[in-house]
Amino acid sequence: MSTNNNSIKFIPTFVKMNETKSHTSKLNFHHYELNWTIQDFEFICKHIKTIESPKFTSSESSTNCQWFLKLELTELKENSADQFLFHLRNTKNIKARINVKISFFDNQSDSRLVLSFGSISVLTSQSYSFKISVSELCKKFGNAIPRNVIVRCELSVFDSLTTVEEEPPVKRRKLNDLMENITSLLGNENFKDVTFKVEDKEFTANKTILAIRSPVFAAMFNSKMSEELTSIVQIKDIKPEIFQQMLNFVYNVEVEDLDKVALELFYAAEKYQLEELKTNCINSLCKNLSEKTVFDTLEMADLYSLSDLKSECLKLLFTKWDVISETKEFKNLIQNRPYLTVEIVNMRKKLDKQENAESNKSLNLPFVFRC
Repeated sequence: MSTNNNSIKFIPTFVKMNETKSHTSKLNFHHYELNWTIQDFEFICKHIKTIESPKFTSSESSTNCQWFLKLELTELKENSADQFLFHLRNTKNIKARINVKISFFDNQSDSRLVLSFGSISVLTSQSYSFKISVSELCKKFGNAIPRNVIVRCELSVFDSLTTVEEEPPVKRRKLNDLMENITSLLGNENFKDVTFKVEDKEFTANKTILAIRSPVFAAMFNSKMSEELTSIVQIKDIKPEIFQQMLNFVYNVEVEDLDKVALELFYAAEKYQLEELKTNCINSLCKNLSEKTVFDTLEMADLYSLSDLKSECLKLLFTKWDVISETKEFKNLIQNRPYLTVEIVNMRKKLDKQENAESNKSLNLPFVFRC
């Protein structure tokens, strides 16, 4: 029996591959900045050997570590060979990787930049030093050494490197494609299966999309009503242009001129329980509240128990009382909803109480004299 020495390799039909994942590595850091004005700079350099800056820290930092500058000074002479030294230090003597830039400005010449040590990235434990010759520093100042100088230190301290997993880009693209496809269906008649008759206009739509977006439509299409059989729905209480805007929202199309139609569009959104659209309309009404719109807005807010919007309307009524209280619209509103008078009075009391509290707070009196 012969033996075949040639080895046979089997290649598996299916190979299990790991899912591709995306990661982002991010360097965490804190920013620090010091603006330090040194008055009588030339005099100090002549008579003081060392001077330290105020300690500075970052509002983002969770540590108690602070940084400061220490300057070793010497008399400023044009031909001096002495060195002018800067030391950057921290109070904890921690080892950190930093990026630092130190600049000198002339405070007498609109903060003219005199010199800058540029951005330097370095790993330091206790301090990091810079130096410049006195003669070079004098040249930088030019004709005369300014009386006051500003030393600016811009510092970044790098803390750690973190890596986070991101959602694969393919998934994001699929989601975006889905939203775009839903939007495109508004103008595509091929798959539409319901018609709405609104006054003298007709609108076609997809039952599935409407049912997903609105529980009212979902209930309508699940029932055995006549519209289900004919796929024609009569709408008698919404204007055609408002119904179109509502359909735009359902299909993720931007609502045009929301500020102009917010009041009527809210009624449509309320009828079909489109909560996000209701919120958008309320925000628009609140943002555009004025002496002209307050009556209709207050009536709607009262009808649908929108307490926050109603409160804003009552505040406006009170602040513009001298103008609004004499209008025909206000008198009609009170006649139709007389109980609002009580709420206006209560709002006035509330605002007066707040005003008195703020006034007392601003006085900041420690006690009150009593006779």
